Amino acid sequence: MNQAPCPLISVIIPTYNMEEYIAETLISVQNQTFGSWEAIVVDDCSTDSTPEIVNQFAKQDSRIRYFRLPINSNLPAVPRNYGVSHARGKYLALLDHDDLWSPRKLERQAQILEADQAIAMVHSHLWVVRDGHMSWGLLYLPAPRESIATKSKLEERNMIQCSSVMIRMDVFQNLGGFDESLKLRAVEDYQLWFRVSKNHRIVFLSEVHGIYRHHKSGTSANEDMKHRLLMVDQEVGTRSVASQHSRTRKAINKVFNLPNAFFHLVIEGRLRQHFNIPPRFW
Repeated sequence: MNQAPCPLISVIIPTYNMEEYIAETLISVQNQTFGSWEAIVVDDCSTDSTPEIVNQFAKQDSRIRYFRLPINSNLPAVPRNYGVSHARGKYLALLDHDDLWSPRKLERQAQILEADQAIAMVHSHLWVVRDGHMSWGLLYLPAPRESIATKSKLEERNMIQCSSVMIRMDVFQNLGGFDESLKLRAVEDYQLWFRVSKNHRIVFLSEVHGIYRHHKSGTSANEDMKHRLLMVDQEVGTRSVASQHSRTRKAINKVFNLPNAFFHLVIEGRLRQHFNIPPRFW
């Protein structure tokens, strides 16, 4: 029997009790214009109908595979690392169970990594939907140049949305993947990006490539993030807590940056994709 060709991109989707969103998330993967992918869904012991929903997708699409952890880890790093251990792709794309991708997300990012071997990781922007309201996304638009993830900038803050990332598999594996320490829960991605930046190049593709759902009940909202960021600072030498700006300064910066961010991400980014212009990154 001939084996199916190895996919270029492995998509890792950790999930737990997401019956409300998981189908829409998987459909956004299936709708990608780039077809050489596999989606590995790792269930952290859901107690709702998530397993049935995902298995139904897997029966209809052989590119989707479902795994279930034996015990609940309550740590996003655990199912992500487990998924990678079963991955076959050259590149790794991360997608949270309630986020969505635009149809050309994988295509545009793969173009960048295929064109330049010196680039280890690429990220884009996801439109933030807060409590179901799309309009919040305007306030979260970043100035493109502020999204450049260099080592010095990552020392001060995390500007990378996890579900927007595509990284070379060998780079991820050589760094040992996500740290599964409890003290880094919800900030293990930031810790990894900083470790990547020490010896590798990260680029920001200045296009909007999906939706990030911001929930009041989400991990980041419920945890003491300042304390957890302090754990990252102590672990790898970042200065994220000391570098935090006041709310007033953040608001002022956002007002001045909004027109530039809207033009580059929403208008120019869409035009580049519409006319199939090669990806531009900062």
